[in-house]
Amino acid sequence: MRILCLGDSIMQYNDWTSYPQTGWVQLLDRFFVPGTEILNFARNGRSSKSFIAEGRFEKVLDAAQSGDFALIQFAHNDEKIKDSQRYSSAEKGGEFRKNLAFMVQKLQEKGAKPLLLTPVTRRKFVSEHKIENTHGLYPQAVSETAAELNVPCIDLTDLTTRYFEKAGENASRNFFMNFGGGIYENYPEGKTDDSHLRCDGAYAVCRLFVGALLKLKNLWKDYSEIFDGLCTKGIYSDREIDDEKIFW
Repeated sequence: MRILCLGDSIMQYNDWTSYPQTGWVQLLDRFFVPGTEILNFARNGRSSKSFIAEGRFEKVLDAAQSGDFALIQFAHNDEKIKDSQRYSSAEKGGEFRKNLAFMVQKLQEKGAKPLLLTPVTRRKFVSEHKIENTHGLYPQAVSETAAELNVPCIDLTDLTTRYFEKAGENASRNFFMNFGGGIYENYPEGKTDDSHLRCDGAYAVCRLFVGALLKLKNLWKDYSEIFDGLCTKGIYSDREIDDEKIFW
């Protein structure tokens, strides 16, 4: 099974030069059986508009095969209204919805099976356990487009908002690129970034995604392979473990 990932920096693969920043799909293979391929096409700073305009979506189509699954998650950069190269409106009839529909339809023509995802929330607290919605109409635009096209949608905006709100304003820093100096070699002076994830945040988003995916199992029979590929609890109960004993 192959999973294609289309999105921005919240998904993007990060190498050692940007550590500890972690795109959430970097940890996704841990939740699927061995042999599952995760093809990550997400790139920093891209919106649905620029992803298409730069030819990145064409690369996805060139790679796509019948039976592939495609996770599509945009909005963070589509929201940048002052940037004409990236901005796309989330209003009904707006370019954002048209871009999502275009991607879905073209992928379906290749025999791939798209899933639309609303964006991960930003860590913008207005009180200890309350996050402000900074994504406006974009999550709604994603879910409504999915319904119109009859494809699955997972509302990661809602799921991550509730998850990070429960953690609280202070503890939730551990999930984001928000930390003091002297911790990471790449950021000796620290960093204040409440959009991009660290490893724990990426892992949390993966868990939320997989939990939501399992709830769709009985609703989307055509997507059965992606459900069957999940590492459900106990699937490796017979795996080898390290039973070396240390004697003092």
